[in-house]
Formats: sequence, structure tokens, C-alpha cells
Amino acid sequence: MPDANTARAGRLRALLPAPGAPRALALSTLVGQTGSGLFLPVSALFFTRSVGLAPTEVGMGLAVAGLIGLAAAVPIGRIADRFGPRGTYAVTLLGQAAATASFSLVHSLWAFVLVSTVAALAQRGGNAARGAVIGNVGTGEERVRLRAVLKSVTNIGLSLGTALAALALAADSRSAYLAVVFVNAASYVCAALPLLRVPPAEAVGGGPSAPPRRAVLRDRPYTWVTVLCGITSIHYDVLSLGLPLWIAGHSSAPRWSISAVIMANTVLVVLLQVPFSRGTGVVPTAAAAVRRSGWVLWAGWAVIACTAFAGSAVVAFLLLVVGMVLHTAGELWQSAGSYGLSYELAPAGSHGEYQGFFSLGRGATAALAPMVVTTVCLADGPDWRPVSGWLLLGLVVAAASAAVPSAARRAERAAAAPRSGTPDLTSVPLPVRETA
Repeated sequence: MPDANTARAGRLRALLPAPGAPRALALSTLVGQTGSGLFLPVSALFFTRSVGLAPTEVGMGLAVAGLIGLAAAVPIGRIADRFGPRGTYAVTLLGQAAATASFSLVHSLWAFVLVSTVAALAQRGGNAARGAVIGNVGTGEERVRLRAVLKSVTNIGLSLGTALAALALAADSRSAYLAVVFVNAASYVCAALPLLRVPPAEAVGGGPSAPPRRAVLRDRPYTWVTVLCGITSIHYDVLSLGLPLWIAGHSSAPRWSISAVIMANTVLVVLLQVPFSRGTGVVPTAAAAVRRSGWVLWAGWAVIACTAFAGSAVVAFLLLVVGMVLHTAGELWQSAGSYGLSYELAPAGSHGEYQGFFSLGRGATAALAPMVVTTVCLADGPDWRPVSGWLLLGLVVAAASAAVPSAARRAERAAAAPRSGTPDLTSVPLPVRETA
């Protein structure tokens, strides 16, 4: 029995971040994401019921802010590289806190768009700076494991915040919504405090040793990897938008299945993201994980699509469970592989700029996904139309993922060529470049 308890304790410790900077980043993430999870379920009702905006105005304002926010990722990432990622990340968190608190003063559409844009700029820029912080905390496998742990912590924080939001939703009053706004703002300030325990990385500065300005915009192999990984990341939007609407409108599964399968996905991600990330600190393994994810996602979506033909609620629910397990496995491999590629293909000293650029792939997909998912997978008409849409979307994602290994090899050779002085014309992957 002691051996069994020791083994269980060892497995539990393996899921926890290492002491020091990793644990500080995990605490910062937990606090900030709990605040975000608290605000997200309440935000739509706050802006419509309390602020007085129409739903279409809220949607338009958030869309404009999101698109403008995308433009901040690369410039703020560059700032993080030049002046230090830890301080840049802390400033963006404080910017998010100020913007979130300012929502309490909003009473018009233009004010809403302005504050939402500032919040989006701080959020997008903060993600780039945070990526640079992670890039400087560890190398290779250690770095990918930390990113996987932080994704699990993110899911935990969002779940806790969402559960607490039920209190404000039940009260349905301006005072309750304002309390959520200020708690969320305070969470960003508190999330900046653990960063004091993260050692500051050496700033690149503007000397001759600094990477070329906007180097990532000229790095075509890295751009192609970014595009492919962005396409395969549409699984996030399938989960949040496509699946709930599919269950409600195209299957005989009970409505509570929506919460059940999404909660199952959350639990599986929390428990399995770290194990699924093992080995992805090396470019070939990371690329193989993304390639594998595409076909697993296609299989999961094919099973989910079959619920349209299930005659009973029980059969439909069982199919949803099987499809969600496959979807989650694909999500875990895709995110782990993408993390590894985004870091290992970036040159030393440019993690902020490159992480900011890599996030544009996901950002562009998130902007287009609602139109794609609703048009392709939720089409009106006979059941075969939306079912064929699921299969088509799966094939597109599988094709994009299948192209990742060759694109990663080209990006790896292009990244290594300046160091060696002569381009490597072979197809054999080069050793992983670890950065300090």
C-alpha cells in the first residue's frame, strides 16, 4: 500500500508546476483566468441589461475591438523582447485591469467600442509578452510542459469563475454585475503580483546584436507553419459554438448533453494535457502530434455528425461521448504540437515577437470560424447537408495538419541556416535549438 500511495503522489506531483518561476506563472494564470471566467458568462447581460446596448451593438463592438487587438500582438511582442517580457506582461495585465474597471463608466456605443478596444489591445499584447516569459523560463521539453500545465490551470480557473458567475446571474442586477466587473479588474492586478517571483530575462535592447526589426514578417517558413496551425485550431470554435448548436438543433440528445460533454472536455484537458505534451519539445515530434490531431479530430466530428441519424436520445448521447473523447484527444495533440513548434522554430531573443505573430493564426481563425462553422456544419435542409459539412471541415483540418511536418522541416532548416553559414539541403531534422 505505501508503494501505491507513493506512486499516486508521484503522478500528482507530475501534474503540478515546478517550484519557482513555473509555479508563480501558474498562480498568476489561475487568478487571472478565474476573473475572466467570472466575467465572460455575465458580460453579455451586463452590456445589454445594465449598459443598455443592443445585442447587435455588442457583437459589432467586440468584433471591431478584436480585429484591432490582433494588430497589437507583434508590436507588443517586440517591446517585450527589447525591454523585458516580465515587465511588459505586468503592464498589460494592469492595462486589462484599468480597461475592465472602465466598463462601469460605459453608457454609449462609442465608449463601449473604445474601452473594448483598449482591453483587446492589452489582452492580445499580454498574450505575446506572456509567451515570451514562458519562452525564457525553460527550454525544449521543459518549456512545452510548462505551457501544457498552464493550459490545464487556465481550464481550472475558467471553470471556477464560471461557477461563481451563477451568483451574479441569479441576482440579475446592476450592482451584482458591477461587482463582477470590479472583481475581474482586481484579478488582473493580483495576477501581476506573482510575476515578482519570475526572474527577469535579459532584454535584447536595440544594439547590433538585436534581431532585425519585424524579422518574423519576413520569415515565410514560420508564417506557413503559423497558417497551418491556425487552421487546425478551429477545434476550439467547434467546441464552443458548433457543438452546442448542433446538439440543440440537429440531434435527439437531451439539452443537458451540452453541459455534460463540454465539462467532460474540460476535465480531460486538465488531466491529460501534460501527458499528451511529452516529447513535443522537439520539432519532429511536435509536428507529428499536429499531423495526428487532424485525423483524430476528423474521426471525432464524423461520429458527432452521426447523431443526426440516431433514433433515440440514449444512442445520440453515447455517440456524443465517443465523438467528444476523440475531439479532446485531437485538441490535446494539436495544442501540444503547436506550442512546441511556436517556440522551437523561433530564434533566441525574439520569442515575444514570434509568439505574438503565431497568435495571429489562431486569432484569424477565431474571427472567421463563426461564419465557417455555422455555414458548413449547421446548414439548413436535409440531414446529409450538415453531416457532409462536418466531414468536409474535418478533411480540411486533416489536410492542413498533414502539411505541418514538411512545413516545420523547412522552417527548421531556414532558422538554422544563418547560424551554420550554409543552408542545409537535407531533409534530416536538425538538433533542437535551445534558448536561454
